Amino acid sequence: MTKKLEYVAPKLTVFGSVAMLTRGTGATANGDGGQQMMVVTSDPRVKEDIVEIGRHPAGFGLYLFTYKPEFRDCFGHGRKFGVMADEVDMIVPDCVTVGADGYKRVNYARLGITFPVH
Repeated sequence: MTKKLEYVAPKLTVFGSVAMLTRGTGATANGDGGQQMMVVTSDPRVKEDIVEIGRHPAGFGLYLFTYKPEFRDCFGHGRKFGVMADEVDMIVPDCVTVGADGYKRVNYARLGITFPVH
C-alpha cells in the first residue's frame, strides 16, 4: 500500500528587504549566502494557463500555471506555482539567469520563496 501525500500549499516567506537577499555573503561557493540554490525555469514562453494569484512584496506577480505540453517532461506536469522571469528581471535582475537553452530561470530561494519538500 502506498501512502498518499497530502496537498501542501506553497508558502511565501518574507525575510525582509529583497535587496538584502540578493547580495550574497560569500558564505558558500555559489555565493548565495548559505541558501540552497533553487533555480527554476520561469520564462513565460514555456508556460500557459497563467493566472495571477497575488503579488510579491517586491512588486512582481505570483502565479499558477502549467508548462506547455512540449516542456512538461523537462520542467514538470500539472499545475505549478511561481513567478515570471521577465517581471523579476525588471526588479531584482540578480535573481535571473539564462540557461543554455535560452530560457530564463529564477532563483526562488533568493526571492524568499520556498516550496514544500516531500
